[in-house]
Amino acid sequence: LGGMGKTEIALKFAEDVSSQYRYVFWVDATNEDTITASLKGISSIPDAKNANIDGTPEAVLYWIASL
Repeated sequence: LGGMGKTEIALKFAEDVSSQYRYVFWVDATNEDTITASLKGISSIPDAKNANIDGTPEAVLYWIASL
């Protein structure tokens, strides 16, 4: 349901734990295409490029899991 404050809770959580984690990734999960686009965007950050991530959603998720 919209308007219940889910986004505000997520933003507050990300702010509160930002010092404990190197990355906070935002993935638009509206549909499969937006998920894929978000993951491809993550593959373009310098550390992912240095890890030779090929940009596929599977490779990005594997890299994230390895962090």
